Amino acid sequence: MNSPENPLRRYVVHVFALAVLAILYGFARLPGIPESDRAALASGFKFKHFALPELGGFPPRFVRDVHPSLEHMKGWISTVGASIALNDLDGDGLSNDLCYVNVRTNQVLVLPAPGTQDRYDLFDLEPAPLPYDSKTMAPMGCLPGDVNEDGL
Repeated sequence: MNSPENPLRRYVVHVFALAVLAILYGFARLPGIPESDRAALASGFKFKHFALPELGGFPPRFVRDVHPSLEHMKGWISTVGASIALNDLDGDGLSNDLCYVNVRTNQVLVLPAPGTQDRYDLFDLEPAPLPYDSKTMAPMGCLPGDVNEDGL
């Protein structure tokens, strides 16, 4: 004869499963760090605000001209493409050269990083001889690289 299942046994199984889940949750949590240790680690790092230089002769625009169908999102389009890249462009072994896109003037500018020696003057990258129409195109990022693999 089969005896009816003990209701206490069913609850014990559920409590055991919850206990296993609680233990596994304890092992799965990310470790924390006390605030005093966090402050001590961060004290060695400091950030400064630098205004990036610009080339004169190019009137800044804060909103780009867009097609009339895109007029409702011209503010967003005016910010697309803003970027900066650190790289070793002068071959000194340090990533202390900047290439950045100025969305207000639609220029790609190259210069030594602020706070490093002035090893060369600020200059802009001209798209010529590539086909480029400044009325319908804008630079969209800066990715320095040794494309022809000459080491420069």
